[in-house]
Amino acid sequence: MADVFTDLKTETEALAELAERHGYDPGPDLTGYFARLTSTARLVRLSVEHPAAFGVTPQISYDSLDEAILSWLIEQRKATALLASAPPEPELPWSDGPLRPSVLAAAVLTELFACGQDIADAVGIRLRRTDVIGHVAYYGVRSRDRVYHRHQETPPGQFRFELRAPSGEDWNFGPADAADRITGPAEDFCLLVTGRRFAEDLSLVFAGGHTAEWLELLER
Repeated sequence: MADVFTDLKTETEALAELAERHGYDPGPDLTGYFARLTSTARLVRLSVEHPAAFGVTPQISYDSLDEAILSWLIEQRKATALLASAPPEPELPWSDGPLRPSVLAAAVLTELFACGQDIADAVGIRLRRTDVIGHVAYYGVRSRDRVYHRHQETPPGQFRFELRAPSGEDWNFGPADAADRITGPAEDFCLLVTGRRFAEDLSLVFAGGHTAEWLELLER
């Protein structure tokens, strides 16, 4: 996988281009997606520039798609530059707990992945994913325990994740001898952990009782 900050820059421009190419046709209003992303970008800036004041930002709404895309791009480009120049320590405040700048960039990429899928579904197109989604897969693996904590459950031992990248490369996370494992396309795993698809609609294989429990909590 390439540098996470470089990939965040690339995916930011790609998402703007996707919306500009398909968002002006008659159909769903896409401005709400960019309002959400702008809020995320402003939270990133707050986390880096004023960590002691980190918290909820005001709600945003836009009157036009042009305004929505431009406003988001301005905020996101600033946020990405701040993350790329931030020192690795101390960790930055975030809703999932303190994160290193590189991990926070992966969290933002996860949000872009989810929003891009929402837009693609809204306008009826199929996205061609690249190995950039490796950062999303990593963040999904890293966030496994959060699913248990959200439901006041104790996480079990580690899982093994064996995921196939869009390029065909194998991405493996976790101990090779783990009894509980999830295997399949990395794109499907990313769609699952971002809540954009249910497991029954994906080509993932879940082995071991704990993965079934995790899936049930994730989709609850």
